[in-house]
Amino acid sequence: MHIPERFARDSYWLLQRLRGRDAVRTRLEWLRSTQWLAPDAMRALQMEKLQRLLRHAERTVPYYRRLMQERGVSADSIAQPDELRCLPLLTRALLQAHQAELLSSEGDRATFQTNYSSGSTGMRAQFVQDADFRMWMRAHQLRTYEWCASWELGQPFVLLWGSEIYWGYKQLIDRAETVFTNRREFNTFRLSALLVRQFLEKLRRFKPVLVSTYSTAMQLIAREANATGAQIESLRAIQGTSEPMPPAFREVMSRVFGCELFDKYGMRETNIISHESPWHDGMCIQAENVFVEIVRQDGSPAAPGEVGRVVVTPLNSYAMPLLRYETSDLAAVVEGHCASGIGLPRMTTVSGRRQDLIMTPCGDRIDAYFFSYLLMRFPGIHWFQVVQREIARLVIRVYAPAGLSRATAEQIAERLRHHSAFAFQVDFDILPEMPASSTGKFRLCVCELPDTIGTPAAVLAGPATTAVVKQA
Repeated sequence: MHIPERFARDSYWLLQRLRGRDAVRTRLEWLRSTQWLAPDAMRALQMEKLQRLLRHAERTVPYYRRLMQERGVSADSIAQPDELRCLPLLTRALLQAHQAELLSSEGDRATFQTNYSSGSTGMRAQFVQDADFRMWMRAHQLRTYEWCASWELGQPFVLLWGSEIYWGYKQLIDRAETVFTNRREFNTFRLSALLVRQFLEKLRRFKPVLVSTYSTAMQLIAREANATGAQIESLRAIQGTSEPMPPAFREVMSRVFGCELFDKYGMRETNIISHESPWHDGMCIQAENVFVEIVRQDGSPAAPGEVGRVVVTPLNSYAMPLLRYETSDLAAVVEGHCASGIGLPRMTTVSGRRQDLIMTPCGDRIDAYFFSYLLMRFPGIHWFQVVQREIARLVIRVYAPAGLSRATAEQIAERLRHHSAFAFQVDFDILPEMPASSTGKFRLCVCELPDTIGTPAAVLAGPATTAVVKQA
């Protein structure tokens, strides 16, 4: 049952005011206007916010004050975006090692909350955020929701989310707020085949206009809907979040639900970094929220279209500034701006973290998008994960309810050999049911090899292409 949209919208803003979050509304209105700035004006606005943050970090954060003194630079000497490279990258290891030194002495400690990254890269980062950051976060979230097929606040909305931290912070008033604002939230913690069926039924009954979700979870729901003939009435858009949205996943969701798909890229450390434009012509960087650099391995700027490492500086993080934070993600700059008239700079979708790329013995890397194209073209495969622990061997975990034939396994292994120009030993691990996930999201590729692994001649020669199928 839905509440009238105007009542739901008014209820949302009333509840924000009662909770001391009036600033969310004014910031959203500001973001609605700034997105239409001309590119030069947007760059000037972003540089102004960056310089303000740098001066704050130099004055109040011991780590950055010491760092700038050691390097003979000051916040005022960084007058152009490319001059930010005089500061070193902040890695997760450095973030963990200098927790106390990175806290601002002028932070609003009464509103500090400790947050954590998901740890999907192998190291879980800890950081502190204040109420000001969280209000900016809400405003940016609402703006990107509005980009999704013109969704408006008060229209039925569903969040499928599995973060233990998110659910741990939930209070009774949060749950009441969802009821009065046409919002529903479903916990994908320990995602399973049974939960997929339950979520589909809940979505079918609630009839949301927009669903924000892990792409893995939603494509599984789409497959269940396709198998049962179920439809989600009124659904206009799906926003993928927190994990890549491979083209094969998009195709399944678009075909089954007949709605628009939007990708979102962000992390807990930074909030939203970029979001697919309303016209689907690139990922619009949230320039009022983050300063993004795409750099080569040597730290120099990557050219437009050249894939490099994503380095971000969140511009609204004053409690614990994270200057030039290393994300481990890979993407490229896209020249020009969105055809809709939005003046934000653009980037490509993230092709995956370095830890999510499969390595070939000759040093090439294969991203998850290739595997999604390869494996999801077989209707019987509902989910997969490629694991590499040895340079010449891959384990492909597969959830295929009707099983996987040897002929299909051999066909997959042969296509992989053709694409990679190497005869990998491929072992298929056939799972009896959808595996549980502690967060609701999955890494489609998991490379456990060190970056410095060698390529001995014996390995480069490679064995004959083989596919071993094992039923779990």
